[in-house]
Amino acid sequence: MEILFNGLNLNDAVNYFVETSDHENTAKPDINVQKIARTNESLFLRRNYGIRTIKMTVIIKDTTRELLDTRIDDFKQTIESEEKNLDIEYASDTRRYICSGFVEKVERYLKWARIEVKFECYKAFGEDTTSTTESFAGKTTSPYTDDIEIEGTAPAQPDIQITINSLTASSTKFMQLKNLNTLDYVKITLDDWTADDVIIISIKNKTVSRNGTIIEYLGIMPIWYPGDNNWEYTDDFDARNVDIVFSYKKKYL
Repeated sequence: MEILFNGLNLNDAVNYFVETSDHENTAKPDINVQKIARTNESLFLRRNYGIRTIKMTVIIKDTTRELLDTRIDDFKQTIESEEKNLDIEYASDTRRYICSGFVEKVERYLKWARIEVKFECYKAFGEDTTSTTESFAGKTTSPYTDDIEIEGTAPAQPDIQITINSLTASSTKFMQLKNLNTLDYVKITLDDWTADDVIIISIKNKTVSRNGTIIEYLGIMPIWYPGDNNWEYTDDFDARNVDIVFSYKKKYL
């Protein structure tokens, strides 16, 4: 199993061997509840995941004591880094965690050492290293409803690109995209829509851009939970032809 951090293969089966790893544990969630007055009960509101901690024990070896000295020094320098990719081979794919590394203990022998390391992941979920894309091309009706199956086991943060191929509109008009499961939506109102406008709704960055320029919007960025998500595109143009593309990285608990 390949395990890479900051470009170093921690499990190359030559000089580095991962003895133990708890990367399959999930981040500890904070549970938000609201107490119900005059009862001994609470209402569940939301589960928020915090920092994910991954601990590993790595065996390092070399052919001489001096070479091992140098290898341990280089290992420490590589591990003690901030916001680097930790890529772990898993389920015939690669899970990526963005982590800061820490060396916690070095147990040294003549030509080998056992080193305990800790990775603090400030993003709670692992994710794919490549994006999944689903396209809905040439839509001419408003409202237009469809669904998208979000893969993975944790909420995704897609970029949603809406490209206007053609339109007929005068005066101020709006465009809206809504998640029908959560009822959250993003609404953009402009008085100068044109064909070839490209709108990108970035759920991750909580921004909307038009042709690369950040613009204002109304609403709350929708959450896209794993499984089937029904969504709706709406505008008040007289006529339109739009392409809608969802692009996201699968995320995992």
